[in-house]
Parts: sequence; C-alpha cells; structure tokens
Amino acid sequence: MLGFLRNRSYQKAMLTRLQGSSVAAMSPSPAGAPAGGRTEALLTSAMFAVMGRVAKLDGLVTEAEVEFASAIMKKMGLDGMRRQRAIGHFDQGKQASTDVVQVVKRLVGAIGARSELSHLFLQIQCRNAYAKGEMRLREKMLLRDIAETLGYDKTELLAVCAEVLASSDNKLTQRPNSLRNAYMVLQLQPRVADGEIRQAYLKLMSRYHPDKLVRNLSAEATQQAQEKFLAIRSAYETICGFRKIRV
Repeated sequence: MLGFLRNRSYQKAMLTRLQGSSVAAMSPSPAGAPAGGRTEALLTSAMFAVMGRVAKLDGLVTEAEVEFASAIMKKMGLDGMRRQRAIGHFDQGKQASTDVVQVVKRLVGAIGARSELSHLFLQIQCRNAYAKGEMRLREKMLLRDIAETLGYDKTELLAVCAEVLASSDNKLTQRPNSLRNAYMVLQLQPRVADGEIRQAYLKLMSRYHPDKLVRNLSAEATQQAQEKFLAIRSAYETICGFRKIRV
C-alpha cells in the first residue's frame, strides 16, 4: 500500500513538473522532487532512451535535441547520479540494439496505458521529434509504435502532434513542410479518415495540374500554379508518410 501511494505521489509530482514543457528553453522546477523508486527508474529510462533513439535516427544528434533533453532532466529534478543515469539512457537509446518499445512497455506497467502521465510522455516525445525543425518519416514511424504501446491509436497521435505544432511557443509552426501545414494545403483536419486524404489530394491535383493550365496565363501565374501543384504533392506525401499510407 505504501508503495502504491508513493507511486501516485511521484506521478502527480511529475505531471506538475512536466506540463507545459516545450522545445524552447524551460526554467528548472523547484528542487526536491520526490523519490519515485521503481516508477522513477522506469520513467527516466523510457523518457531518455526514446529521446536518444529519435535524435539518432537521422544519424546526427543536434544541439537542440541535447538542450531539450537537458531541460526535461531539470524539469524532472534529476541531478548528480540521477542525471548521469538519464544521460546513460539517452546514449543507450541511440544504439540500434536497444529495443526502446520494450522499455516503454515496462513503463506502461507502472503508470498505466492512457494515463495522464502516458499522454504527457507522448507529448514530450512529439516535441523532441520536432526539435530539428521537421519530423521525418522514420521518426513518425517510431512515434506510431510508441503511441500504440502507450494505448493511443493513430488518430490520437495525430491530434497530439497537431497540438504540439499549434502551441504558441513552438516556432516549428512556420515550417513549410510541417504536418500541420500539410493538412492546411490539402484543406483537411488532422482527424480526417485515411480515405478522405486521397480524395482531397486528387481533387486539388486535378485543379492545379500543369496539363490543365490555360495556355494564355502569364508567366507569373503559371509559376504560381506549378508551385501550388508541387506543394500539394509534398503535403500528400508528408501526411501519407506519417500515417504509413502507401502513396
């Protein structure tokens, strides 16, 4: 019973500390985070192993990703040896031999699927994936697996990603190839069904296809139409890549 209460107390403290965390610089939380025992160990392991894997997927760990991981360590109240262990988990996550999905499964055994902390965990990993400026295909596929392990389906993951992109302190909303902008280009909502994506794509492609352009258009108008055509194609590929839809 004491262990159960300690676990609940730790989870509540972590929710308070981590809520509102973003890619931007974050001020550290007050010192004195409660000891979480096994739950703390599992959360630390999963949090930073997944961060390490996401950071290394494209072969290069950037300063922005390291800074974000460091900010989360501060938020969690990790210092001294606890911080060193977190760094060790980050480094382990970078290794292809580390099964980060299994690490997350062990965490779910402690905090529960679809819990407040599991949802916040997913939000943080989405922010981490956008630290480089754009979420790439392999990162999207990994997050799909992580989300499913935490108890969330594809639609729910898309909603979390859209929420991250829409956050006021996230400069990534200005990226032309972001997932949020891809939906905007296709004039769709993030929760749209898979089948509607191709319908919207074909409709727009038909409207802006170069073969259907009026021949007496000005050079400027022709260029704008061609750019629109390419933007539609890029947006469609971005959404399909994230949702694992065959193009």
